[in-house]
Amino acid sequence: MKKLLVALLLGLVSAGGYAAEAEGFLKWVDTIHNADMNKDGMVSAHEIMMYNPKEAEVGFRPFMVDHFAAWDADGDGNITMDEIHNGMVKANMTDKDMSRAFFEMTGFQPPRSNK
Repeated sequence: MKKLLVALLLGLVSAGGYAAEAEGFLKWVDTIHNADMNKDGMVSAHEIMMYNPKEAEVGFRPFMVDHFAAWDADGDGNITMDEIHNGMVKANMTDKDMSRAFFEMTGFQPPRSNK
């Protein structure tokens, strides 16, 4: 049941990433899947540090390091797609903002205004 919910959430969240991809940014969901080395649907601090980002993902590691503790809501050392989504909501970030962050941000960035 939990895996079904995660798969459903992934489908819903990834559907919004197509616009960002069309603008030249790799969809952030694809980056998370690429970094998830053991394919358990979560990304750990170790996986973030060990992932070798592509050119279109250069901001992934600094962004996730900056946000890891705040987004790991249950403190288990892994960030689920639910936790990422909740973190995006709290940071007032859209799918486009996440994809752009993984593409261009190289350190702490304040939340962007969606106006």
